[in-house]
Amino acid sequence: MVNIREIVLTILMEYDKGGVFKPSLLKDSLEKYDYLETRDKSFIKRTVEGSLERQIQIDYILDKFSKTPVKKMQPLIRSLLRMSVYQILFMDSVPDSAACNEAVKLADKHGFGGLKGFVNGVLRNISRNRDKIDYPNLKKDDGSEYLSVYYSMPKWICDMWLERFGIDKTKEMLEFFLKPRPTTIRVKEQKITGKIAGALEKAGVVVTESPLLPYALELEKTDNIRFLPGFEEGEFTVQDVSSMLVTEIADPKPGDTVVDICAAPGGKATHAAEKVAAIPTNLTGPGGTVIARDISERKCDRIRENAERLKLSNMTVQVHDARLHDESMKDKADILYMDLPCSGLGIIGRKSDIKYNTSEKSLGEVCKLQWEIIKAAWDYVKVGGILIYSTCTVNSKENEEMLKRICEELPFESVDITDRLPRALTDNTFGKESAGRIKEAAAKGYIQLLPGECGTDGFFISKLRRIS
Repeated sequence: MVNIREIVLTILMEYDKGGVFKPSLLKDSLEKYDYLETRDKSFIKRTVEGSLERQIQIDYILDKFSKTPVKKMQPLIRSLLRMSVYQILFMDSVPDSAACNEAVKLADKHGFGGLKGFVNGVLRNISRNRDKIDYPNLKKDDGSEYLSVYYSMPKWICDMWLERFGIDKTKEMLEFFLKPRPTTIRVKEQKITGKIAGALEKAGVVVTESPLLPYALELEKTDNIRFLPGFEEGEFTVQDVSSMLVTEIADPKPGDTVVDICAAPGGKATHAAEKVAAIPTNLTGPGGTVIARDISERKCDRIRENAERLKLSNMTVQVHDARLHDESMKDKADILYMDLPCSGLGIIGRKSDIKYNTSEKSLGEVCKLQWEIIKAAWDYVKVGGILIYSTCTVNSKENEEMLKRICEELPFESVDITDRLPRALTDNTFGKESAGRIKEAAAKGYIQLLPGECGTDGFFISKLRRIS
């Protein structure tokens, strides 16, 4: 009989090796145990993700209740305590006694019988005193240490956002990262959105319409997205609304040539392909095309898979390193998508490994990479054509400052995007302060969506026109 807690322990121990968080590890493990009941797979997924997501907070608590610091614990004991503390503090469906007893059994099974008393004592002490945990003072150091521990976010990220956004907005973003998130899908044809929603609800999925885009649906209580009605038929694809806004702002027209130089897994490229496809046969005019590129065959295979499932015949997928200039692409694009590699700080809620794998030093390195790609590819845009520069981060050096640099050093000017934004972003639906800030930025050619502010990931999108 499979012990699901032992599976969690094995995964967490693998994550703990070398301090590098491998995003594919949990996915691969869930595929390996796909034969398990949905309830068991959900337990594995939530416990692994939660233990990693809350690791800074959990380690702080363990150091308060254990005489042995977390860093000096045996790797197995460290991972075992982390997953058990997560169950005690954050999983109401798991009795504290079960979390403690199962941890003791696993310690004994793996040859740590001599530490059974230590494991049991630490966990039961935390269970008894969960409401008396002494967190850092919120008023100390502008609240940075408290926010870092309580919301399990590296302190340097808290410091950066506190300086720019203040404590209230920073706290909102950190809270959003820890909330359960729905899966968002883009329905291929807006006219069948209602039909798709109905079919998904019949399959037991909780469906909510997005307040931003009429063809976007938010799904809860899903297991494997591949088995949902309409997926294999190519009627929808998974994509966050913030990412869908890239094509809404770009506004590609039938007949346009769109080039996406960092396209994997293909959400924006396939969205563009739907927009530029051949116009109805009773009219005249050429169909548009999308050239989607990425750095490896593996990434391009993901784009091809999505394009084929969505039945998009107007896409060409090519392996190409975006840092290398391709003379054959010069002046080819009506619209060029530059959704570039970035620090990813806007999507930490979906990929908690980002906050552990990113450092202040790496921010500078990623900015250098972005500029290297921009310099290599900017002239793929026709004169008068559009460049969309976007990232999934919240960092002014990668976003606003990079936009400014493009306009200063290359032949581009910003384009007012106010009329391309969903009305809900500018009509106070999400608050007067947010609407005002978004409208002000849109007039300058960009938006910076903050995590959770409008129910989306953190995302930056800018629109520029090439001038002669």
